[in-house]
Amino acid sequence: MVVVCHGRIRQEQVELLVRLERERPWVPVVLVADPDPELARQLLRVRTSAMVWLTELETHLRRRLDAVRATWGLWSLAGAFERSSLPPALGKALVHAARRAAKRPVRNVRELARDVGCAPVTLFRQFGARANGVTTLSAFIAGLSVLRVYELRRSGLNWKRVEQHMQLGRATITRRAKVWPGCPPGELVQMTPDRLFAAFTAEHVRPILPTISDGVSTLDHE
Repeated sequence: MVVVCHGRIRQEQVELLVRLERERPWVPVVLVADPDPELARQLLRVRTSAMVWLTELETHLRRRLDAVRATWGLWSLAGAFERSSLPPALGKALVHAARRAAKRPVRNVRELARDVGCAPVTLFRQFGARANGVTTLSAFIAGLSVLRVYELRRSGLNWKRVEQHMQLGRATITRRAKVWPGCPPGELVQMTPDRLFAAFTAEHVRPILPTISDGVSTLDHE
């Protein structure tokens, strides 16, 4: 997401950035603004994934966007799966799952297989062969759904609206959260985004992509 601010950044724009960080912690925000020495001070309590001055827009924006895609949250997962040596069917499925997780995650392996035009058993076997029993494709998908529930609850949605958005019942959400990260859904929001995403990466991604990073960046001035 690119946010453009002309002139001095206003308080309501700072509040918008704060809200985006709170509600969508794994969606990267690139701030484009006029050069202003006071900007860093104003944004002390805000985390953006990159900043580009308007005077350098043509030369820096594309490079910064490419860097963000490679290093930030769900974007980094999708990019890592695209660049990996995973079997083509599995790689395509995991890219799709990571990208869908930013909106409404796929609910199960059957839905994922249908979306990418592949047999569920193929995805099960290919994922299992890489994970060596450490995790499963079902657990990976369930983990993505927990991440999205975390975002929705942080945004202030009540449980009824979370269930409607996810197209999952409260019992299913509760069961998945108790399996990973091991707490009731009501306690999820007590975790920091960095900690939760790093835990997801360690448990459900690194077994199939050992070189993957935790995928979280901090404020970066160009």
